[in-house]
Amino acid sequence: MKTLKKSYSWKKALNEIWKLNRVHVSSEMSFGYRLLKKYYKGLKIFGYKTGQICSGWVIPPSWDVKKAILKDPSGKKLADWKKNKLSLWTYSPSFKGKVEKKQLLKKIVSNPKKPNVTIFHFRNQYNFWKADWGFSLPHKVCKRLKNGKYDVDIETSSGNGKLEMVEQEHKGKFKDSLLFVGHFDHPQMCLDGLVGCLAGHEVISRLKNMKTNLTYRMLSTVEIIGSVFYAKYHAKKKKVRQALFVATPGAPKNLHYQFSFSKNNAIDRVSVHAIKYLEDNFKTHSFRKGPLRNDESAFDVGGVHIPCGSIMRAPHETYHTDEDTPGGVSSAKFENTILVLQEIIYILEKNSILKRKFFGLPRLSSKKNNLYLSSPNISGVIKKYKIDDQLVKGMPKKMIKYLYKNQQKLNDLMNALPNMCEGNYTVLDVAEFVGLPFRLVNNYVDMWVNKNLIKKVWAHPFKKSEQKNI
Repeated sequence: MKTLKKSYSWKKALNEIWKLNRVHVSSEMSFGYRLLKKYYKGLKIFGYKTGQICSGWVIPPSWDVKKAILKDPSGKKLADWKKNKLSLWTYSPSFKGKVEKKQLLKKIVSNPKKPNVTIFHFRNQYNFWKADWGFSLPHKVCKRLKNGKYDVDIETSSGNGKLEMVEQEHKGKFKDSLLFVGHFDHPQMCLDGLVGCLAGHEVISRLKNMKTNLTYRMLSTVEIIGSVFYAKYHAKKKKVRQALFVATPGAPKNLHYQFSFSKNNAIDRVSVHAIKYLEDNFKTHSFRKGPLRNDESAFDVGGVHIPCGSIMRAPHETYHTDEDTPGGVSSAKFENTILVLQEIIYILEKNSILKRKFFGLPRLSSKKNNLYLSSPNISGVIKKYKIDDQLVKGMPKKMIKYLYKNQQKLNDLMNALPNMCEGNYTVLDVAEFVGLPFRLVNNYVDMWVNKNLIKKVWAHPFKKSEQKNI
C-alpha cells in the first residue's frame, strides 16, 4: 500500500469556498458543495428538506442575505455584511429602521478579550423559530459608540430549502467502513470546519487506485444536525463501524486526540499509535473533554453506537472570528495531519495476526535468514550502525529519526517476535510491546514472511478476534 504524492487541490478549493455564506441552509452553502465537486471526484450530494425531523432536530428554512448595513448617527458604516459575513448574526430576519444606542447594544455581541475581532454568532441557526436580528462588532468599536440613533438596514430572505451534505467513498474489499467527518458550515472561516473537510477529502482522494480491505468514507456536513440525520438514515446501511472527526488540521498547534466514549476501540488505539511517532508533544483527552467538541456525540451515542474519536489542532486563537482566514492555515501542519490520517489507514489495512512456521529459535544471523538486529551496546560500548533500508522502507523521516535515537529497541524487537507469533498477537501488539512504529515492525515481520518463518492473517479491526492486546 503506497502513499500517493501530495495534492494541492485543497488550497485552490479553500481559496474559492471559504468566504461563502455557509450556514445550515443557504444558496451559497449549496454552491460551496458544488465547488467542492470541482476538486474531488465521486462526491455525492444529498440532503433533507426544511421541516424534516430526526430525534427532535428540525431542518431549518433557507436563509440568504441581500444586504445588512449598520450606520452610526453621523452616517458612518459600522458593519457591512458584504464585506464581513460575520458582522450579521446568522439567520437574522429583515429589519429596517432607526434605533437608539441603548436598544442597539442589546443587539450587539463582541469579545472584550479580543477587541479587534468580529466574532461568530451562530445560535439563531439552532433556534430559527425565534431568531432575532443583530450584529457582531469588534469590542473596540462598541466602546466608541455614541448616543443617538443608528440606522439598521437588514434584508434577508427565508423559505423552504434543503440541508445538504456531501459524501466521498473509497470502496474496499469489505463494506465495513471507517467514516471521516468534518463541518462544511461556518461562513467566512477556514480552520473551523472547511479545512477539516478538505483534509478528509484529500485522504480519500489519495487512496485512488489503492486496493483496501475496508471501505473509507468522508462526510462533509453541517455541525451536529447533519451528523444526526446521517447517523440515523445512512450509517447502518453503509456499514459505518467506527468514525473519526477531523478538526482544524492546518492550525499552527500540536495535535490532540479525543477518545471515543469507551476508549477501547480500534480507532482509538490506532490513532494514538500513529500520532505518537509523527507528532511531538501531542495530548489525549477523554470523550467530549478535548479543546474542541464536535460531532462525536451524534455517532457515539445510544441507539447509534458508532465509536467516534476526534483529531484536532487546538486551541487556535482565531476560533470563531473573522481572523480565521487562509493566511492562518499552515500547509506543513495540514500535510502532517494528512500523514497521520494516512498512517491510521495503513495500520488498519496492514495489521495482521502472526502465526509462526518455525520450531525453536531460528538462526537469524545465518546467510539464509539475514534477520539479525544487533544491539548498539556491545561489551559496554555504544556504537550505532546504519539501519537496513528494508526496515525503514516507506517510513516518514520523523519515524526514522526516532528509530536512530532508539536503536536498542530493534534488538528488543528481534527478541520479542519469536514469542509473539502463536496466533494470538498482531503486528500492532508487537509494535506497542517494543515501543516502535508500526511500519518498522511490519517491515521486519514481512522479512520473516519472505523467509517462510511467519504467516500473516489480516486482523479485521472492527470484529472480535483472538488477538491479545498488551
